[in-house]
Amino acid sequence: MSITLTPIEAQICDLLTTVVERIHEQQPKEPRLVLRIAGGWVRDKLLGLESHDVDIAIDHMNGYELAQHVNQYLQDTGHPTRTVAKITQNPERSKHLETATTSVLGLLVDFVNLRSETYNGDSRIPNVAFGTPLEDALRRDITINALFYNIHTREVEDFTGKGLEDLKAGVIRTPLDPFKTFTDDPLRVLRVLRFASRFSYEIDKETSEAMGRMEIKEDLDRKISRERVGVELEKMAGGPHPLLSIQLILRFGLYLDIFRPPPTTTWLDPATTIDEPLAAHLTGHVFDLLERNTEILDCLSGYPRIDADPQAQRSLMLAAYLYPFRHVQVTDRKRNVPVTQVIIRDGLKLANSDIDTTLALHQLADQITQMAGSCMKGELSRCQLGLQIRVAGTRWPMAVIFAAAVEMLKSGNGVDARLVDMFGGFVRRVKEENLGEAYLFKHLVDGKAVAKLLGIKPGPGIKDVLDRVMEWQLANPEGTKEQCEVFIREEIAPGILPQKKK
Repeated sequence: MSITLTPIEAQICDLLTTVVERIHEQQPKEPRLVLRIAGGWVRDKLLGLESHDVDIAIDHMNGYELAQHVNQYLQDTGHPTRTVAKITQNPERSKHLETATTSVLGLLVDFVNLRSETYNGDSRIPNVAFGTPLEDALRRDITINALFYNIHTREVEDFTGKGLEDLKAGVIRTPLDPFKTFTDDPLRVLRVLRFASRFSYEIDKETSEAMGRMEIKEDLDRKISRERVGVELEKMAGGPHPLLSIQLILRFGLYLDIFRPPPTTTWLDPATTIDEPLAAHLTGHVFDLLERNTEILDCLSGYPRIDADPQAQRSLMLAAYLYPFRHVQVTDRKRNVPVTQVIIRDGLKLANSDIDTTLALHQLADQITQMAGSCMKGELSRCQLGLQIRVAGTRWPMAVIFAAAVEMLKSGNGVDARLVDMFGGFVRRVKEENLGEAYLFKHLVDGKAVAKLLGIKPGPGIKDVLDRVMEWQLANPEGTKEQCEVFIREEIAPGILPQKKK
């Protein structure tokens, strides 16, 4: 397998070989440096994929020192330079050795020395030392990530002896014994899942067997921070094959290990069972609506395309992954909350926005389905529709897709004519009524004006009045401010103001 360099990649390789020659002239008694591009860049280039993840592996100099030499050469030859950023060790983020980053001819490049790793039994954080290319290759997670590109010979180097073969055959395997590999660092289990799903590759038999062992599951829970679990899951949910990701998680019995809920003793109903396969079934339906049967998605034209928004797709997949927990409530910090909130916050350490979006998609599914059914029967008013869009906010197009997928799950049917009529009709009605941005509608009469009009002090009670004002506006799209004020005086005021005695 050969690699075709882009013009900028070829320039960088030429520049680095020149820097090595310059260092050798300055330090003739030191062994000549050998530089290699490592890991993901090599894999992706061999697969014909674009890659900007350039990691330079150095055989006997630390990354910061080499980056300084590179910067000095760029400066001496009249090229723009940027400060070298030193990334210190951060084992919780899988940064086990100091790395230097700088811009080389406009491309960010990382510099780090080759390393060997040894582990004790209690931690995934290794003892790190300078290593040989073979040691560096063998300590990596999978063989296809253990390839090097020698910038001097311009050849691919496969020190494990399996990387090129596995890349060609579409196989995921660990360079060393998989059980030992996963025992040392159980995070590699999740990386195996992620790369197997990303490339739709098969996981070899020995690796699969090791992943299913109870000791590895226990180590995954004991050694890996929840932040790292969340990072890997995010990449799976936002990757090219999120359905395969959740199918693999289920296949290896890792669903509850990854989406770790709090103890059942905190559940309001400890006897609740979690139907794990629903996660894959619903993810498949979401995928169908986004990728295969796009009739409902096409109805959403005119709004930001969900299928072209990686964040929206990631959010839909995360909500689908967690759907089996949708009815579970737990006691958390003296409050009853959805278990999904606790899983995202503590089990995956994701953002509060992920909690909000996931809960919203779960809650809106039934609401939108009921609205869509009423719309088909001609029983949905403009006011009801507008209020629903206001509740859903900017998420409403995404919520339509999720609701349609949930309906497919419940009915057991695919994307049939009824589903398209139902949810497509809902979207068309939103467009016809110009309610696509109803969540942005301002009140014709604001809170201060309402208080003045009613002769009362501003306070919490004003919200109820404003809600009725918005209902009037939605029901009367051509209504004016003056007409709205009449509505307030004649329809609202009598119900909240004390009546004068006759």
